[in-house]
Amino acid sequence: MAEIKDSDLNQTAREGTDVQRDDSALHIANISKSFRNVVALDDVSLNVNEGEVVGLVGENGAGKSTLLKILTGVQEPDQGELFTHGEKQTFTGPLKAAKEGISLVHQEQDIVSNLSGAENLFLGREGDLTPYGYVNKERMIDEAQQHLESLGINIDLSLRAGDLSFNERQLLEIARAFMIAKEGATETPIIMLDEPTAGLEEESRDLLFSLINDLRDRASFIFVSHELDEVIEISDRIYVLKDGQLVNEVSASETTQEVLRTSMVGRSLSDDYYLTSKQLSNTELGEEVLAVDELLYRDEVGPFSLSLREGEILGVVGVDGSGKERLGRMLYGDITPTSGSVTVLGQEVFPDSPSTMKTTGMGYIPKDRKNEGLLLYQPVRTNTSIAIVDKMMGKLPLLDIGLEKRETKEAVEKLDIKTPSIETLVRKLSGGNQQKVVLGRWFANESSILVMDNVTRGVDVGAKEDVYELCREFTRQGISMIFIADELQEVIGMANRIAVMYKGEIVDIVDAPPEDKPTEKELIELMV
Repeated sequence: MAEIKDSDLNQTAREGTDVQRDDSALHIANISKSFRNVVALDDVSLNVNEGEVVGLVGENGAGKSTLLKILTGVQEPDQGELFTHGEKQTFTGPLKAAKEGISLVHQEQDIVSNLSGAENLFLGREGDLTPYGYVNKERMIDEAQQHLESLGINIDLSLRAGDLSFNERQLLEIARAFMIAKEGATETPIIMLDEPTAGLEEESRDLLFSLINDLRDRASFIFVSHELDEVIEISDRIYVLKDGQLVNEVSASETTQEVLRTSMVGRSLSDDYYLTSKQLSNTELGEEVLAVDELLYRDEVGPFSLSLREGEILGVVGVDGSGKERLGRMLYGDITPTSGSVTVLGQEVFPDSPSTMKTTGMGYIPKDRKNEGLLLYQPVRTNTSIAIVDKMMGKLPLLDIGLEKRETKEAVEKLDIKTPSIETLVRKLSGGNQQKVVLGRWFANESSILVMDNVTRGVDVGAKEDVYELCREFTRQGISMIFIADELQEVIGMANRIAVMYKGEIVDIVDAPPEDKPTEKELIELMV
C-alpha cells in the first residue's frame, strides 16, 4: 500500500469528524494535545472496527503514550472527539473509561503482587462478595475462575499474583478488562496492549497471540509495540505516528518492516541497516581475548566451548529454552558453572560471581533492562558510575563526586545519551537512552568484553540504529561482544560468527563475514 501523505491524511481526518462511526468499536476524531510549547498530538484521527486488531507504532516521543492516556481518561485532549460503539464519550478517569469498554494493559503491569489472582481481578469491585463485612474468598475464586474459563484463560487464581508468571499476570489484566467492561454493560471492550511482548519468551508470546485471535469476536485490540515483525503478524491495519502526527496507515498484509521504519523516522533507512559495511573483517580482528573450554552448568547448559577475538562480535541464537540466556549469565558469573574454564586476556578465571568477572574487564547487559539493568529511580550519574565505584574512592572511604560527574558526562557525550541532565532520573528517559546508559556504564568501566542479551529489546527503530552504530564504534576501539538475541536478522547483520544453541549445547558456529552472511533458513535448520 502506498504511503499516505500528511496532507491527505489530515484531510481524511477532518472529513471523519462529520461522520459518527456507528459501525466502529472506537473512533477518534481530530485529537490534539499540547504541553506548554510542546505539541504531543496534532489533529490525530483513527478508527478501530469491531473485532479488529489495530497496530500503533512510532518512535519514542511520537505521541503514542499521550494518545493512550487520553483514551483511558488520564489526560484530557485540547480538542477533538472520541466515540465508542457510536456514542460520544468524555472520560474523567481510567475506571470510567474501562466501564465504557476501554482498558489499557500496561507494559509495567498493574498488579498487586501480594494479593491472589482472584483478589486482583475483583480489587475495588468486591460488591456482594462481602455480605458480612468480610470477603467470601471461596466464592470469589469460584466466580473468578468461571470468568477466566469463559475467556479461554487457564490460571490458578488462588495463587499470589507475585507467584504467577509474567504471561499469566498479563492474561489476568486482560480478563480484568473484560470484567470491568461487563459491569458497565459493554459486551465488546477495546483493549489496548502496551509493549505486551517485552517480557515474554516465544512460547508465551504465541499464547498471547492465540488468545487475541480467539477473542476477536468479543473485543477489539490496539497493539502498541516497537517489535515491528510482531505488529505486522497480529494486526489487521497499522497506524504510524511521528512527532504527534498520523503519517501513515497501512494494511498489515501489504506492508513490510522497512515501510514502517521509513514512516516512523521520516526518511529512508540505509540498506545497510545493521552497518554491516563497518563490520571488521577477519584480518582486522585482533588476538584472542576470551577462551571458554567445556563450560557446564549441571545437566542443563553445556558443556560448550567458544573463543572470541579482539573487536569481534560473536552472535548467539537458539529457540526459547536452548540455553542462550544462561550462556550469557554463566560467562558473567551470574550463574556459577559446575565445571569448565574461562580464560580472559590470557588469565584463567572461574566465573563464580559478577564482581569476579567485572575485574577481568567484562561487562553484562541483561535482557530485562528495567528490572535487572537499571536503578530506575536513581539519576543517570549513579547508573553510569555504579560499575566504577572502586575507581572513584579516594584515600578516605568517600566517593569523589567530581570524578563521578566527569566520568558520567564523558559517557553521556560519547554515547550521545539524550538527557536534560546527569541528575535526571533514568526512568524519565526513553527506552533507547536507558539502554545507552547501561552501555555507558561499561564504557566508563573501560570494559574490553561485553556480554549483551537482546540489547535492542523494547527500543524504537531510530534508537536501534544508534545502538548498532555504538556497537560498530566499540569494535573499532577493540571491544569484543557476545551478542545474544532473539531476532535472527539482527544477529546475522551484526555478527562476525554465530553460535547456534540447541538443548543447552552449541551445535555449530557459523561464519558470517560481510560478503557472505548466512540466511535465516540456514540458522533455523540448526536451531530446531
